[in-house]
Formats: sequence, structure tokens, C-alpha cells
Amino acid sequence: VTTLPELTVGINAALQDAGSLSVGNIMGGVIVMIGLILGSSLILNKRVETDSNLKSLPPVALLVLSPFILGIDGRFGLFDGLIMISLYTGLIFYLYRINRSFMGKGLTVVEKGKTFKALMLAIVGIILVIITSHFVVELTILLLNKIEISKLLLGLILFSVGTNLPEIMIAFTAWRKKTSELSLSHLISSTFTNILVLGLLSVLKPINFTIGPVYYVLAFFVSLIIILFIIFAHSDKSLSRKEGIILLAVYGAFVIVNILLVGN
Repeated sequence: VTTLPELTVGINAALQDAGSLSVGNIMGGVIVMIGLILGSSLILNKRVETDSNLKSLPPVALLVLSPFILGIDGRFGLFDGLIMISLYTGLIFYLYRINRSFMGKGLTVVEKGKTFKALMLAIVGIILVIITSHFVVELTILLLNKIEISKLLLGLILFSVGTNLPEIMIAFTAWRKKTSELSLSHLISSTFTNILVLGLLSVLKPINFTIGPVYYVLAFFVSLIIILFIIFAHSDKSLSRKEGIILLAVYGAFVIVNILLVGN
């Protein structure tokens, strides 16, 4: 549900022939979630326990990095989209298989009144996201006609933060309520669900983008932050404040490099 902004912005961008905006938005979102959101959360909350078992992390990394292999020709077409969707489906099935033994067996009682209210607010929020994304993309297209800047780059440094506001809110609410494991699992799942969205958008309409410095910088930083996350999650069975500082520093370096690219 929190990935709906990426999907709705992507659909509107595709309809406006600005699909490369979605590529920057979705792949830049990976760095935002792990570098900015998780890094900031660790700095504010010191530490979160992790599962030292590496079974789930390599398949997640494979899915997240797959667009860079599939898009090396500067295009995501129907075949590329179907591969990303298949990889996502396979990952979900794999995660279910390895986590079946940890699923709860008891019944949970919830308050119907609070649940209904939360559901209604969620539906209203989703509708607002869909409506807002249309006007945001239209405004962006108008600005792009006035200012010479790459759609891919704009998606990286602007949209990737804006469309991840739901993840930011949920992450910090989870930390405030002392449920850091929920925050971590939510950020990881949102990260690889972005690839599902990119696959769906590619099936809807082929996405063309320029292979150049922006693309290579993006590939480097996404790969770097995924590798760092796997190392940190495996070491000491926890993520620490020091590791949060490193993740946030990687995000900061990513932003600085892209700003320099704009200047050039």
C-alpha cells in the first residue's frame, strides 16, 4: 500500500511519455529507504536486532539489482517487465517457504471500531495519493519544458523522497512505538516491491531512458548500499547507530554527486 505513490506517479508519467521519471523515482527510492530513512532511524534509535541468517537477503539483492542488468540497453520493455514481476513473485514464494515455521498460530482480537476507522482513513489517503500524483506529474512535465534537466535525474533527487513519505511516516511511527522490527521489515519489503512496480509499468508501456553518467552513478550507489546493508545486518545480529551514520553518509554522497551532475 505504501508503494502506491510510486505506482500512481509511474502510471501518470507513462501516460505523459515521461517513463524515465519513474525509473529515477523507483530506483532512487531504494537509496532513500535504506540510506535516508533507515540510516536516520538507526541514528535516532541506536540499534535494532536483525536475523543473522542470510537466506533471505541475497534473493532480495538479486531482485533489487535486476533492473540494472535488464536496462543496460536503455529500455524496459514487456519482456523485462515480465522478468521483474516473475522475480518478485518467486521471492515472495521463497520468503513464505523459509518463514512458515515462524508464523503465529494463535487468534488475535482487534477492536472493530478502531479497525474500521483506520481502514476508512487508509482508503481516503489512497484516493488522495492517486489524485495528487496526476497533478504532480503534470506540473513536473511543465517545468521540464522550461528547464533543461534529465527526467531520470529529477526522479532520483526529488520524486524518490516525495513518494516515500508514507515509508518515512511508518518507519518513525514504528520506532516511536518501540516496534523497530516492523519498521525494518517494512522498509525491506517496500524496497523490493518497488521492482514489482517498475515491472508493471514496463508491461503497461515500454520505458526508454538515457544510459549515461546518471545511470551509472545510480547503479553504483544502489549496489553499494545493498552490499553495506547485507554486511551490517549479518554482523553482530543487529544494526547500530554507527552503521546508520554510514548508510546516511552514502545517501548524502549520492545526493551531492547528482547535484554536481546537474551542474554539468
